[in-house]
Amino acid sequence: MKRVLLLGGGHAHLVAGPLLAAAVQGRASLALVASSPRLLYSGMMPGWLAGQYSFDECSIDLAEICARHGIEWIRDRIVDIDFVSGHAIGERGSHRFDLASVNVGSENDPGHIDDDVGAGGGLAVFGAKPFAEFVERWNAWRGACSARPGPRTLMVAGGGAAAVEIAFALAHLAGTDNALRGSRVTLATASGELLPGMSRVAARIALSSLAARGVEVRSGLRYCGAGAGAVRFEDGTSVLADLVVVATGARSADWLVRAAQRDAVALAPHGGLAVRSDLRSTSHSSVFAAGDCAGFVDRTMPRSGVHALRQGPVLAANLARALESGSSGGAVASAGAGDAADTGPGQAPLQRYVPRRWTLALLNRCDGSAIGAWGPLGFAGDWAWRWKDGIDRRFMARFPTGHAQV
Repeated sequence: MKRVLLLGGGHAHLVAGPLLAAAVQGRASLALVASSPRLLYSGMMPGWLAGQYSFDECSIDLAEICARHGIEWIRDRIVDIDFVSGHAIGERGSHRFDLASVNVGSENDPGHIDDDVGAGGGLAVFGAKPFAEFVERWNAWRGACSARPGPRTLMVAGGGAAAVEIAFALAHLAGTDNALRGSRVTLATASGELLPGMSRVAARIALSSLAARGVEVRSGLRYCGAGAGAVRFEDGTSVLADLVVVATGARSADWLVRAAQRDAVALAPHGGLAVRSDLRSTSHSSVFAAGDCAGFVDRTMPRSGVHALRQGPVLAANLARALESGSSGGAVASAGAGDAADTGPGQAPLQRYVPRRWTLALLNRCDGSAIGAWGPLGFAGDWAWRWKDGIDRRFMARFPTGHAQV
């Protein structure tokens, strides 16, 4: 029986797993391998950080989803993939596959970190991604702050949607949380503008909204590391701080890049496993990728949870077709120079994920209001928050939540 491994508990696998299980109906062995039985839904992460949601309200029980749909659940942190022999190597063991789908997310580059960072209660540096690590480190840091409450200097590095929402969350805590009350929040961005690629109207609203909440926005500062209690930037500027959350452009995990380079699996020029819009590797027909760790070579694809979720149905359909075509064949086979969407004479072509021209974005200002962007349009208000909260809660209602142990 062919074995399909879903590597990573990301948003795409959240959707693809149950759909694929229904499609193969026992004709293949299907397993999900992830480091945590919970997936923190990215759309509600800033609200959780600000205290608007409990962790249970915005985390999805992956182990329970697997149990409901007949998917084998394997808790393990993947640290390598042997694409040649068809094995994913985790901290707890090796896992064989005939077909692999990689949805392990991304990470933020922490830059050069001196040995003194994080020692003795000094400057702490967190990457906003991966979420599981952020949650663990934030909870520990926040607990230490509760033991010694007082104002602190908080910094967010980045200028995209994630960085802006995290800045709003920290500003809310600076005004409401006894452990952090009176803290100063700074958003440092390399660009001269916020929210690149989104509505300029929404970007202007974000800038004025941050200022109104006491957040200092400093542009032209490209984060490069930290040490001696200070955050460092490429132009030589350094800023004393107690915490910096790095939310600059996400990249594929180092271990995944090393594995791909070793086994001659194609990487996209801008990062990630190289795929076309069918989500299949351009070099290896038995490897698929989705979400942040996929690098699209035939179209521009913003990295966001919305796109990862919408890739789920296409991923499930194409994995099922790859099983039917027999292209998985034991060890991982090279697709050669042909189009990765080709499945052979007389076989149905793979589906393609085509993103919508415009995608609705709703950014939480963490005070009962939100900023919205749709194409060139931008707007804000309490009603936008109610809209966002309703969308998020309806999405979460589709999945089991709040049961698995982290």
